[in-house]
Amino acid sequence: MQPNIIIIACSIFKYELEYLKSQHRLDVPVVYLNSMLHMHPKKLQELLDAKIAEYDHYKIILLFGDCHARMVDYEKKPDISRAQGINCCEIFLGSEKYRKMRNDGAFILLPEWSIRWKEAFVDYMGFNTSKSAQFFMTDMHKKLVYVDTGFQDINQSLLDEISEYVGLPLEIYHTSIAELENVLNSLINSQQNKE
Repeated sequence: MQPNIIIIACSIFKYELEYLKSQHRLDVPVVYLNSMLHMHPKKLQELLDAKIAEYDHYKIILLFGDCHARMVDYEKKPDISRAQGINCCEIFLGSEKYRKMRNDGAFILLPEWSIRWKEAFVDYMGFNTSKSAQFFMTDMHKKLVYVDTGFQDINQSLLDEISEYVGLPLEIYHTSIAELENVLNSLINSQQNKE
């Protein structure tokens, strides 16, 4: 166990981080915040501020994108490091692959959000009908890309349901967690090297 280092992460990363821990490839404790807080940036900021205060005697690694307006302010504190990336998709995929998918018109769907898609699209975004979702999604995107990180069985019928609801053709992108693991190792090394 790495002394005096803790990761505060969005729960979008939970499957992958717990796998790394089970394989003894991550020996830092992790505290998770609900990924749906992304839909409520002010609430996310309040809860994240509280967690940072709770662990103020730790060197903290934040595994979040630019999920609220003041995320970059955390990086000004000497004992806080944050993963680079505007969102969790970029952190998972790396900048180059993320930019390519976005340039190709992809709406990127990660495993946790696929399971909670109704909560995200209906409850939070207000797309109460498929027609309303399609109107928005097809105007902004050309396809739906599910990122298979290999830690959940692919629920094809669920993905087809999401694809039909939002009116976008589905692609599945198979990847590893190598990018995420590299990001974490770099952040942990950086924190270990701080006085």
